[in-house]
Amino acid sequence: MGLRKGQKELVEQYKGGYCAVPAIPGGGKTHCLSLWAAEMISQGLNRSGKILIVTYMNTAVNNFKQRIAAELQKRGIVGGKDYVVSTIHGLCLQIIKDKPDLIIANEEFEIIDEVNKYRLISDSVDEWKRKYEDRFKSFIEDSYLSSNQITQVYKNWHDKFCSIMLTAMGAFKTRGINSKDALEKCINLSQDSILKCAAEVYALYDRRLKVRGYLDFDDMLFNAKKMLMEDESLLGKYRKKYTYVCEDEAQDSNLIQSEILTMIAGENLLRVGDSNQAICGSFTSSDFKYFKEFCDHPKTVVYHITQSSRNSKEIIDLANYFVKYVRESHPVPPCRESLLPQFIEPVGEDDERKNPTTPEYGIKAGIFNSWEEEARGIVKEAWNMMKKFPDKTVAVLIPTSWKMREIIRILESWGIPFEQLDNTSREKNSTVRTLGRIIDFIALPESGEKLSEMINECFLTDRYDDVEISDTELETPKRDGQKEILSKFLKSYPVEKILYPLGGEMDAKEVPVELLHSKIWHDFTGKLDLIRDFLEFPSTIVEKLILYISEKMNFGREERAIAQKVAGDVRYLMNQEPNWRLSDLALELLNPKNMFNFFAGIVWELKGYQPKPGVVTAATYHKSKGLEWDIVFLGGLNFADFPVDLNDKFIGEYWFLKEDFKNPQAVLKAEIQRITGENKGGDPVMESKIETISEKARLLYVGITRAKEYLYLSGFHMNQGKKNEVLPSGYLIQLKSYIEEVNKKCFAI
Repeated sequence: MGLRKGQKELVEQYKGGYCAVPAIPGGGKTHCLSLWAAEMISQGLNRSGKILIVTYMNTAVNNFKQRIAAELQKRGIVGGKDYVVSTIHGLCLQIIKDKPDLIIANEEFEIIDEVNKYRLISDSVDEWKRKYEDRFKSFIEDSYLSSNQITQVYKNWHDKFCSIMLTAMGAFKTRGINSKDALEKCINLSQDSILKCAAEVYALYDRRLKVRGYLDFDDMLFNAKKMLMEDESLLGKYRKKYTYVCEDEAQDSNLIQSEILTMIAGENLLRVGDSNQAICGSFTSSDFKYFKEFCDHPKTVVYHITQSSRNSKEIIDLANYFVKYVRESHPVPPCRESLLPQFIEPVGEDDERKNPTTPEYGIKAGIFNSWEEEARGIVKEAWNMMKKFPDKTVAVLIPTSWKMREIIRILESWGIPFEQLDNTSREKNSTVRTLGRIIDFIALPESGEKLSEMINECFLTDRYDDVEISDTELETPKRDGQKEILSKFLKSYPVEKILYPLGGEMDAKEVPVELLHSKIWHDFTGKLDLIRDFLEFPSTIVEKLILYISEKMNFGREERAIAQKVAGDVRYLMNQEPNWRLSDLALELLNPKNMFNFFAGIVWELKGYQPKPGVVTAATYHKSKGLEWDIVFLGGLNFADFPVDLNDKFIGEYWFLKEDFKNPQAVLKAEIQRITGENKGGDPVMESKIETISEKARLLYVGITRAKEYLYLSGFHMNQGKKNEVLPSGYLIQLKSYIEEVNKKCFAI
């Protein structure tokens, strides 16, 4: 692929110093940065050190490595000794391992995973509550303390409180404040201060980490920065090791990440990003202001990448219109800076990768009467588009998990193939679930229900029924498909007679006629020998049984890695809990929040995700970042998930808390700014609303730019005129009006 505007300048002109590359969505920044690195290496300009590229996802690390290696190979260079690609946490871990004695006494430390991290914070909060139960309850609205909802409210507040404590600790560590200093800084705060609570929980959590020899991700950054600041020889070593430091996705950087990379880089720092795709600030400490400030620095040379071949011209026009609307006409003036004036340009006629085209205007917008109606409408239209364009990829993007559950339910009930991009999705956890289903059956082999569940989930991967969705009704098909008929048969017929029939094979007269000569029956009976093998394998050594299952099921490389992890952990668990039975193990494996999910997620993340035609991808807007599909549905565009006005409903507000604490994250942020001298003196709740509106505008921009050819936007309006009225997002209203106006012009031509 040839070089476009901005790309060409970077590859041909950047040889050192501060350089920023603001890039629009689909601008080919990974290709461009990889090409620049290969060019520098082939010319020997990186001597005497290496080129370091830091990004934020393991998938991006692998992508960069493969691209740079391929570019070097074209130039006759083999090997990767001149460049390093790492996540920011991987880099910090490397720094800590150089001199672990500077921060901890024991070199045998571990990085805590998300599952254990949440357990530790929950335990720490429980310990704090035992001492300060009254303070914990004091945030809850008095009317709920004496109501029949108190149990659920109490649990909700505990879960939210844990998340708030983690946010606070991340904010402390990002600013270089350890647990002891946090307590000192908060000592004079009132007892009803959320930040004072956080400092106290921080001390308990920090003690638990140290006792177990754990570091969390925030600790890694905190300690790496501390070591580089206090040890000149260590900093000198890394400056000598890396001639150039390049930061990808720089809009997602935070203060401490910026400081670490700036220290190591010295004078040669290249940062690439898109401030209009900064969508992580509400749940991390990232802030796109650091990239913007770097772009505005007088020493920084800036190359703009503005051309993209990802989207059709119609979708580019819609994205640019949205940027223009936000910047010029947003009803909340402070939110007009939420999107920068970076407009996407289609590529030229001579570009080898042209923008896609469609035979008709490929953008539609609609408003439904309820979320259930909207969800069914989205799935129905997605299925219609899949049948019309079987070679194209399709995605449904939804803002929240509870709305996603309805989409998944409909996809499952209609038998439409789908893949969910989520930490608890079946795709990521299919290996663990497969092991769980098989072991669940082995633990109780006389159960027809468990046999049916195992067969359906582990062996019948094909579709055996054609799905027909009525044009007049959006209802779930009522007839039983072949899978349902087989399932009912397996649950009602003795398992012993299925697996070990007296005559060597089942009596055909006892098999439902709809199944007897069907493909599903052929597939099922073809697996009976394998199922018998599982039952006959000794189950006393469970880790060997797990590895045997992975072998007989022909697991791929990633699946085998997960199975080996499960086997190793199970050996440890069963030594710790001698009374554990196979059924206990199956229960853990089948738990959506099982202890193996974190590792499975890392394995699948390393593998990377590629959309497949004929399969609907279901994802949140956040998970879609960096991806693209031919056809995209943007659902759930309502005023709570995408607020536009300060009077809109905001999800960050908790209905069960007292008025002054309904938005605890905003209160917490204001308190942190106050004790660190960053406070601007404004209303913290108002500032939080402005930040939320701004980030949601960027999130919608990300959603729009995921679509290559066809784009559908939708929301719903219900309970009109009532107190609990649900409104479509103001953004949807604005974009719908634009789409209808442009579409009118298209038809008029």
